[in-house]
Amino acid sequence: MKRIVIYALMISGASLVFSCDGKKDEEAAVTQTEGTTGVQELKQTTLAFVESEHEFGDINEGEFGKHEFVFKNTGTEPLYVRDAKASCGCTTPEWTKDTIPVGGEGKILVQFNSSGRPGDFHKTVTVLANTEPEATVITITGHVIAKDKDISGPYIKDAN
Repeated sequence: MKRIVIYALMISGASLVFSCDGKKDEEAAVTQTEGTTGVQELKQTTLAFVESEHEFGDINEGEFGKHEFVFKNTGTEPLYVRDAKASCGCTTPEWTKDTIPVGGEGKILVQFNSSGRPGDFHKTVTVLANTEPEATVITITGHVIAKDKDISGPYIKDAN
């Protein structure tokens, strides 16, 4: 019983030492960052999408629906899209990674994988940028036509 108590105390002490070291490293990093003059905060600007919604119509199950959303920097500062997050794993966004100058255009390619998703769909992509508000939502919708089901096999009785 004494061994268990001793081991427990040793593990507790070790975890305290390591957790304190992590805080010191974080404090050092903050101190170093505050002294750095090369980091520049992006000022807020505005963006406007040519269209913020796209209707695919009917697509066959297993096909990929792709649409390119075009947007323009309508503000007075350079625009930077830092992330684009899809509402589910079946939707994948790819976006312009470069800073977009005032009046310049960027693109977000949204790809929808229809495999195993028959029926209507409504998916969103949240675009995060140095804008006010920070998040802008774009939407894709449509209808996936289901594949014909293969019902052959040993479990089907012969009609004869």
